[in-house]
Amino acid sequence: MKKITCLKLIISMIVITVSTLMIWLVFAFNDDVQATQLIDPNDQVTSFVVNGEHGFEIEWVNQEWVVQGRLEQTKQEQVNETITNLSNWVGEEIDLSRKETGLETPQLSVRLYYQNGEEQRLMIGALSSDTSGYYVEDRQRETIYLVERALIEAVPFYVDAFLDTSIFSWEAADVEHIRIDNGTEVIHLTKNSPYPEEETRANITGWFVEKPFQLHYHARYSRIEVLLDSIYNLSIDQLVAEQVTDFSSYGLDDSHFTIDFIYGEGSSRLIIGDPATTESYYAKRDQDDQVFTISNDILDAFSHPAQAYHDGYIKILALDLISELIITSADHNINITINHHEQVAFQFEADDKQIDEQQVREGYKTLAGLTVAGLVDDPSYQEPEVVVQSTLLTSEGEKTISLAFVNYDTDHYAAFIDGTSDFLVKKEDVNMMLNTMADIVQ
Repeated sequence: MKKITCLKLIISMIVITVSTLMIWLVFAFNDDVQATQLIDPNDQVTSFVVNGEHGFEIEWVNQEWVVQGRLEQTKQEQVNETITNLSNWVGEEIDLSRKETGLETPQLSVRLYYQNGEEQRLMIGALSSDTSGYYVEDRQRETIYLVERALIEAVPFYVDAFLDTSIFSWEAADVEHIRIDNGTEVIHLTKNSPYPEEETRANITGWFVEKPFQLHYHARYSRIEVLLDSIYNLSIDQLVAEQVTDFSSYGLDDSHFTIDFIYGEGSSRLIIGDPATTESYYAKRDQDDQVFTISNDILDAFSHPAQAYHDGYIKILALDLISELIITSADHNINITINHHEQVAFQFEADDKQIDEQQVREGYKTLAGLTVAGLVDDPSYQEPEVVVQSTLLTSEGEKTISLAFVNYDTDHYAAFIDGTSDFLVKKEDVNMMLNTMADIVQ
């Protein structure tokens, strides 16, 4: 890890050095331009202050850099790299007023303090008209310079860049299970499936919702994308207290909201407490004495009921992997076979007669597209009114999957997949599917 960090530092310094060299070359071949290095790299910086909407100060204390007013660890390499980048600021002296350069009321400034007792104030103004550089004023010299944009933007002007705000040390990509206990239900999201790969070919996220359901269901793409983004960006807003023994004032002694992340052989628990601000909550790691805040934006991805993570469909199977489809009801007996040939197109047949492929594909959407209309309170299996049997081609051989629709109430069926039910489906949707598939084979 240290080697990687050092490599990043070296690459960053090379980029800045090349950028600075290019500026010097421009100045060298233009007699009308005079280059000025704004910061003397030989002067040792002991602290610097960024003034702006969210200003901060970093100071050299006891042989290390410290972000003042924060309990988090300061990233030493990031501070050193930033000072190096600041010392590379070089610009062309500009004969313009503060008003013309956005320096009359600058939104951002940097104040540097040196070991020799001197200080320097650099005010950052507007972009030039061609957006190639920023106007920067050295208040001590009372001079305005045009500094290349890349040199200014190589410096992070936000405090989080200098703080170790990581909550866990594992990689987000390694997480295989997420268990959310929101006080109302326990939700289990998982990348592991008990089904053959062919049965879940239509699952584009690779994630499944298990608990509180009995079966594994495909996870909703949009919801999982936001959730994974939140895992990658999981971080502390601010470290509030250390060596805490009484967590009651933070609502962490009896939390009703926990998130477990399971990866490989390990797991980590994040415990959420009371609101800290309108935009954050108190939180802690399990078996840890630190209390920190975490933003609502991060937590929102974990704050939905189980059904919101489900993709909303009863059961989607890829039609191109099905060899036989049998649909039976009191009024219908539909049997469609799909002949798979290696070098020719699929052949769809019913009653030994070939039927139109496009019609089957369009009609199949009414079956694959059956959506959840609610949760089953008491899944009691009875004689089904409609049964769909799909024979799936898998690497292990053929597998038959039964989808049975059992009367539940006036408007709904309970949908049983291989004898297990979690969801309701509207009778009118099932009836429309039956009529559409029946029209195909007539």
